[in-house]
Amino acid sequence: MSDRPKDPREDMSEEELLELVRNSPFRKFGKLSNEDGNDIPSWGKTIYSDLEPIDATLSPNPSITFKMYIKEEYTNLSGNLHGGSAATIFDIATSMLLTLVQKDGFWQRWGVSRTLNCSYLRAVPGGTTVKIHCEIVGLGKRFVHMRAIMRDDAGNILLTCEHGKVNTDSKL
Repeated sequence: MSDRPKDPREDMSEEELLELVRNSPFRKFGKLSNEDGNDIPSWGKTIYSDLEPIDATLSPNPSITFKMYIKEEYTNLSGNLHGGSAATIFDIATSMLLTLVQKDGFWQRWGVSRTLNCSYLRAVPGGTTVKIHCEIVGLGKRFVHMRAIMRDDAGNILLTCEHGKVNTDSKL
């Protein structure tokens, strides 16, 4: 028997977990402005709000599935999802997954990337709606390893990703 206190998230419904992600302060990053009300420019910040969480669970591994419409601004000259955009989408989607496990003193700031490996299997035309399934493979106090798969409506795998991060929470 464990003396570990029970995490209240363990009893949350799928809808409550989705609300946790939707209301994450990190997801609102794309809406930030400075004191005079002007937009703070940042690469990829619209991705935070373009990723729509549609499924979440803590068991057997914490995971989230997002739906996302691939806008023209995310495409290359050929009209397909740009590789840099894809990597940024995966970076943000897998990082948002940490919302399900973060708590005071544990992955509060989502850490920083150590590795981000993407495999581009099929072109993703602009105007396509994709699903991105992200899951935590391994989680510790200092490191997390996550993976993600992007699929089209037919279920074809378009891209895959492995993402490793290191925790940057201060040690108070």
